[in-house]
Amino acid sequence: MTEQQLPEGWQMVKFGDIAKHISKRVAPSETDLEIYVGLEHLDPDSLKIKRHGVPSDVAGQKLLVKKGQIIFGKRRAYQRKVAVADWDCICSAHAMVLEANSKNVIPEFLPFFMQSDVFMNRAVAISEGSLSPTIKWKVLAEQNFPFPNKDYQESLLKILTGAEMVLRRLEDSLQSTQQLFTSFFEDRWNNSLDWPSCYLKNVLIGKPEYGAAAKAVPYEHGRPRYIRVTDISESGILDKSDVVGVDSSYETKFGLNDNDFLIARSGNTVGKTLLYKKEFGHAVFAGYLIRIRLNPELVLPEFFQIFTLSGAYNRWLRGAARGGAQPNVNAKQIEDMPFKYPAIKKQKEIVEMYGRIKPVLSSLVDKGTQIKTVKKAIFRIG
Repeated sequence: MTEQQLPEGWQMVKFGDIAKHISKRVAPSETDLEIYVGLEHLDPDSLKIKRHGVPSDVAGQKLLVKKGQIIFGKRRAYQRKVAVADWDCICSAHAMVLEANSKNVIPEFLPFFMQSDVFMNRAVAISEGSLSPTIKWKVLAEQNFPFPNKDYQESLLKILTGAEMVLRRLEDSLQSTQQLFTSFFEDRWNNSLDWPSCYLKNVLIGKPEYGAAAKAVPYEHGRPRYIRVTDISESGILDKSDVVGVDSSYETKFGLNDNDFLIARSGNTVGKTLLYKKEFGHAVFAGYLIRIRLNPELVLPEFFQIFTLSGAYNRWLRGAARGGAQPNVNAKQIEDMPFKYPAIKKQKEIVEMYGRIKPVLSSLVDKGTQIKTVKKAIFRIG
């Protein structure tokens, strides 16, 4: 796109003219800072850092970050990890620390631009390497992007800031609503002396299966949807935005059936789950997911979904998920998960109660998706 084709108030700029690369190294053992942020602590499409570690968790050279600077996941950019530091800290060397060039951009505007499809798609395109594609600053700095002038940035920033505030309130409401039901389930779980205990493999049909190592393609009618980890919310709800497809040849082996259960096996999203329903349409599951099939004569799939939202499941996950910067679980660990369950009649009662809460959760997730779509649309021109 040329300058002449841009709408009024927009111009083409090099990324290096609106952002500065900050590369100050620090050894975790030699810093007085108390917070370490790894890529596993960043959520896709979220500017807020919701969790972190401490410097003693890690070794080797890390990057120094000042409050207000941007942490961008330069490794595996397709995970769309960019966030703003709320404190001075150190971060993973697999990230890039950036700050705005205030001469050309309002500092608060830059992280919103970096969340856009315009920026993220380019970041993925210029990444180098196959197993862990990574971006080089020198290459990123030379990339040209359509970008609003400072007067227009100011008006857009009001919209973006308002959208971000609404999004965070929705996330708080989602967490509170889920906690309401989780407390109900935890009470029954903790007073379940008559529930038979087992390993998860004892209530499965067949063995856990890993997903397809396939490339996503544009979604078209007649082509199966490709369900990725990023399509699943923390509440186990399928995101209806950013739908992609996959070649139909993968459907024979990796096609999903009603009540198939998916578990994310790697990264900061390890342990996220989805209960697939046939009304979602034809779909194939991606490689960072593991599929299990529950024996419905013993355990209702919906009951197991509720269990995966509980503290008991999260405690198992913390113990099982190992691997440092990229924690993971494998099929054998999932099979060996400790589990217990009541009679089907009791499971139905718990599922029915959850059924009253789930529409509220789905509504909140959908509203959040709409807000994210609005934020992305602002940068979609031409």
